[in-house]
Amino acid sequence: MGSGKSNLDPTLIIVFNYFSITVLGMALETLGGTTGRRDKVAIMTDLLDIMQEPRRLTHILYKSNMSYVQLVKYLEKLMEMGFAEKIKEPHRAYGITTNGKLFMDLVKGNGHDGSPAK
Repeated sequence: MGSGKSNLDPTLIIVFNYFSITVLGMALETLGGTTGRRDKVAIMTDLLDIMQEPRRLTHILYKSNMSYVQLVKYLEKLMEMGFAEKIKEPHRAYGITTNGKLFMDLVKGNGHDGSPAK
């Protein structure tokens, strides 16, 4: 491979490395059983998928099948990592950022479909 310039945003790489250490490490612990429950990565990618178009909190809540407390925790984490943003106009909503789209592509490219391991 040549020594060309990388197309990835350096901030995204840093955030993804942080994410892989903290969240993926915890998620891997949950992959051992066949409980039918979503792991943390699956929940985050599901939320990002729901937010492809800006959505109000209530709509995300209904589509995600989560409790309010869980949803707020995950949305805060996604915003902290730069994968989601709070939109104020024309109404309060949440949407996915460019880095969030890149993250979804990386996760789906790794073959992670959100289902528990068998």
